[in-house]
Amino acid sequence: MKLGNILSVMNESKNMYIWDDGEIIASYDSRNSIPFELNDRQVEMVDCENNEFHIYLECE
Repeated sequence: MKLGNILSVMNESKNMYIWDDGEIIASYDSRNSIPFELNDRQVEMVDCENNEFHIYLECE
C-alpha cells in the first residue's frame, strides 16, 4: 500500500511519524505536514504506540 492511501484514512488528531531506513524523515502534528512527494512510497508497516502512528516505508 502507498503512503498516500494510508494518509487519506488516518485520524488527523494523532501525531504521525514517517520512518525511512531507521530515521524519521517526516512528521505530522496538526502543524507540520507530510511532504507530498512521499505519497507514492510503499509502506512496509504501520505501528501505533503511545497514541502515535509510526509508518515505516519500504527501502527503495
